Order: sequence, then structure tokens, then C-alpha cells
Amino acid sequence: MIKVLKAAAQIVWAVSMISLGTLIGASFGWVHHGWIGVIAVGTIGFSVGAFLAADPLLVLHFLHDGL
Repeated sequence: MIKVLKAAAQIVWAVSMISLGTLIGASFGWVHHGWIGVIAVGTIGFSVGAFLAADPLLVLHFLHDGL
């Protein structure tokens, strides 16, 4: 049961971080660069979100200590 909950939490974390990174990147790209910016900066946001989804402790470290 614990393994299932852990797997579900990891899936939710990964999907939310990737989605958030893509959303922030696409929003920034739309405001500053138009459609090309949505594609380019959204892709960068997706990559950053995937990186953050791989290591949740890194995200918590940044939240605690700041950049």
C-alpha cells in the first residue's frame, strides 16, 4: 500500500512540475515574443520542469535557502 502511494505521489509531482514549467515558459514566451516565444520558451520550461521533477529535494532546497 505504501509503495502505491509513493508511486502515485511521484507521478503527481512529476506531472505538476513539468506542467508548471511549461505553463510559465509558454506564458513568458507569449508575453515577450509571440507564437515563436511560446514554442521556444515553453520547450525550455518543459526541460526545466522535467529536471525539477527528477529531484524533488532540489526544489525544496531552493525554496528553503533561496537562489
